[in-house]
Amino acid sequence: MEITSISSIGNLDMIELKPDQTVMACELEDAESFYRFWAGLAYDQIMIQVITTGSFIEDLSEYFEGHAYKVTKLAKREFHFQSILQEADRDIADFLFLLASINDDVFLITDPQPDKSYFSEGKLQCLTDSGERIIWFEYDAVDIYMIGGESYK
Repeated sequence: MEITSISSIGNLDMIELKPDQTVMACELEDAESFYRFWAGLAYDQIMIQVITTGSFIEDLSEYFEGHAYKVTKLAKREFHFQSILQEADRDIADFLFLLASINDDVFLITDPQPDKSYFSEGKLQCLTDSGERIIWFEYDAVDIYMIGGESYK
């Protein structure tokens, strides 16, 4: 991962950053490169949040069968999906990459703070000093961005 300029990030309309935050970026080639990135993260828990249309909510529910998750309706055909996992699952990672590549918003938060809402007013809230890492995709999943926490291993 390399430090990137905030002005080079194309989807800041979905992200609320502090002015002094350092954003790291990594180019992604395919779902395999995303899975390697995810497997390289150190965490005890990872929160997954997805903003998607109703057509993918059923698919997400199937991938997260056996895990607790929450779905909130945002607009007529737009939903916010959230779940917390203990480890990366290859099938889930592949599906999340697919959703990101078709421009659904996919956010990951490592070791999220209990009872903290990271999505508010239609944006991912990156206003944290608690040590968690907040990760999101560029449009078409060509890059992945990360702020906060310890460095990537």
